[in-house]
Amino acid sequence: MPFSSAERPGNDTSADRAPAKRRRVCWDLLRVAFVALVLLFHGTYLARQWHPELVARPIVFPYQLGASLLLVVSGYFAAHSLRRGDVVRWWVGRMARMLPAFLVGVLGTSLFLRLCAPPGWYAPDLRDVLANLAMLWNWKPQSYAYVDAAYWTIPLQLIWFTAIFALWRWRRVHGDATAGALWTVLLVEMFLLPIRLHLQSEAFRTLYDGFGLYRVHLFVAGIVVHLWSRRRVRGAHAVLLLGACTLAHLCQTRHVSWSVGLAVGIAAICLAALGPDWNRFLPGWAGRVLEWIAGITYAVYLVHQSIGYVVMRRLQDHGVGAWGQLLALGLLAIGLGWLLTVLVERPAHRAIMRGFDRLRPQS
Repeated sequence: MPFSSAERPGNDTSADRAPAKRRRVCWDLLRVAFVALVLLFHGTYLARQWHPELVARPIVFPYQLGASLLLVVSGYFAAHSLRRGDVVRWWVGRMARMLPAFLVGVLGTSLFLRLCAPPGWYAPDLRDVLANLAMLWNWKPQSYAYVDAAYWTIPLQLIWFTAIFALWRWRRVHGDATAGALWTVLLVEMFLLPIRLHLQSEAFRTLYDGFGLYRVHLFVAGIVVHLWSRRRVRGAHAVLLLGACTLAHLCQTRHVSWSVGLAVGIAAICLAALGPDWNRFLPGWAGRVLEWIAGITYAVYLVHQSIGYVVMRRLQDHGVGAWGQLLALGLLAIGLGWLLTVLVERPAHRAIMRGFDRLRPQS
């Protein structure tokens, strides 16, 4: 998930109201860059794969990297914020951050598609909307269509956050056991993969995909980077773990280019976590722009794809070319993302956390 304004270093909602630390521009830059990769992949490659009637793109970015790298970042900051503060508040904060914006995003996108989709394009019915609100795609994709295909990362994170919460709550992943637990997760994922690929069992496929085992290595990679930054694992051990995560990605995707891109992205995340901030390389105004865009990236991720495809097609019907369509996709994503952030994500999160704190005051 593109983490939002309340999940940045120094503004951690899961901490027990710890004093804020200085913002690190490097995380804003990475977050914006990875979301830009998502938009590039969807706008220049998938758009024409799914809708061949759209005009040829002047550039094509056929690499599914952005969402994968955002899951690595999500794993890093899950571990970063969990180390300090109330674990129950940490979990509630993540649910409060993700779910309201997602639910409104599903409803808004569904309504837009019903009203504006071109003839012959997908327009969700009530069953589709309910299935998307319940996040049923991973469990039975042949029966439940995505209202927006970008949603695939949301249930994975909710499951992984909940698993971490449960393990931490019952003190199963503390101290030296953490690295061993990560190796166990990777080995289980890879041991079960051949069964997933070759066993003709719908029940097994449902469980493997439904619980997000096909991408759990990405979340593990983020946790490894955090442990390395805290000197909880040695450098050689961390590199070995990250190499195993990249190998798992290659086995899962069977795309060498995607896996090489993932490795490069993880290296950039390691530089951000282990090294000094990158603010010396950017003017102040650039840092402020990155901060603003980074604060709305979760909502941008939620609303850009299905709505963007319809807008691009409608613009094409009025003579707008490929560059104009791509520019419109970017501006639309930022505009709708900002609206969803300020009208839903942030106020809902604040209200839920205030209610939680009243019901469960901090000691």
